[in-house]
Amino acid sequence: MNINKTKKGFSLIEVLVFTSVLGLFFVAAISVTTFNLKNMKIQEHKILATRYAEEAVEWLREEKEDDWSVFITRGSGGGNTYCLNSGSFDWTAGSCETCSLGTPVIFKRELIITNLGTPVDQVEGLVTVYWQDMGTILSVPIKTVFKLLE
Repeated sequence: MNINKTKKGFSLIEVLVFTSVLGLFFVAAISVTTFNLKNMKIQEHKILATRYAEEAVEWLREEKEDDWSVFITRGSGGGNTYCLNSGSFDWTAGSCETCSLGTPVIFKRELIITNLGTPVDQVEGLVTVYWQDMGTILSVPIKTVFKLLE
């Protein structure tokens, strides 16, 4: 009696190889997703920081337009540093020690204002917004030159 038995199904090794390949695929997919989510959050913070820096530049433009002679007293040849963390802008001298800007409160905004020329006919403003993401300090700097006659 010759009986041909056809085996149907997978061997143990085939199942183990398939499970391993599937596991590697899911690990890779999770890694890529985590990386993309981290970068998305950093980009979101960068957009907010750019907005805060642009707000400060617009405020500086208004200050310059209000009174040039007062505006140039804020700067010096070596540059003066101001903390612009508050929601309403003011000329608070010194570097920002703590973050107190934005939601969540992770940003700090600083201005370095430098007078150029003798007599002063240009003022350079460097607004930098700092924040910390996953232990790394990141920043968005915006440099602008204001001229007496613009």
